[in-house]
Amino acid sequence: MSYTNRASRGGGSFYLKRLMSISGMLPVGAFLLQHFFSNSYVFISPEAYNEHTHFLTSLPMVVAIELAFIYFPILLHAVLGLAIIYRGESSVSHYGTFRNWMYFFQRLSGFVALVFISVHSYSTRIKTFLAGQEMTFDLMSEVLKQPLWFWFYFAGIVAAAFHFANGLWSFLVTWGVTTGPRAQRASAALTMFLFVVIGFWGVAILFKFV
Repeated sequence: MSYTNRASRGGGSFYLKRLMSISGMLPVGAFLLQHFFSNSYVFISPEAYNEHTHFLTSLPMVVAIELAFIYFPILLHAVLGLAIIYRGESSVSHYGTFRNWMYFFQRLSGFVALVFISVHSYSTRIKTFLAGQEMTFDLMSEVLKQPLWFWFYFAGIVAAAFHFANGLWSFLVTWGVTTGPRAQRASAALTMFLFVVIGFWGVAILFKFV
């Protein structure tokens, strides 16, 4: 039996899951990739990173843009995720199958990623904005020189990469793109490859600051 057939029995969770998947892919997932791209300027030089950061934070109505297209979608996605967890739809303890374990790690990585994004956003964007400063290479480097912060960022990046990649698998199933077992196995392999690529990308950026 395919995941689609079993998932379709959720009844009232049908629209909740679709809203959850679309919010995770378009605003939140797109922001993750854009954020990694922006931080990739560090591969060029610290000066290039600082210039690009200044460009982004100097955009017209940047605060409104961030609230509408970053913070609100992330909050919505988090609330929907908590609602799904509250419904108790994970069946790891009952079945122990690979896909149920992936469901469990999807929720766990989502929680870790949420904590990471909250702390990261406050310390690098909100705090500096309120102080009238800009996040620079030197400021980020000073933070990451502390082992505790470095490993916190490492775990957060890996969790965010997994949550996005495995969420893409669920997105394809939820929206009827992969409907059969063979297609779902193929997409599982591809999305896990994507997790490795994005995770490596994010960790490589992290090491450039130290």
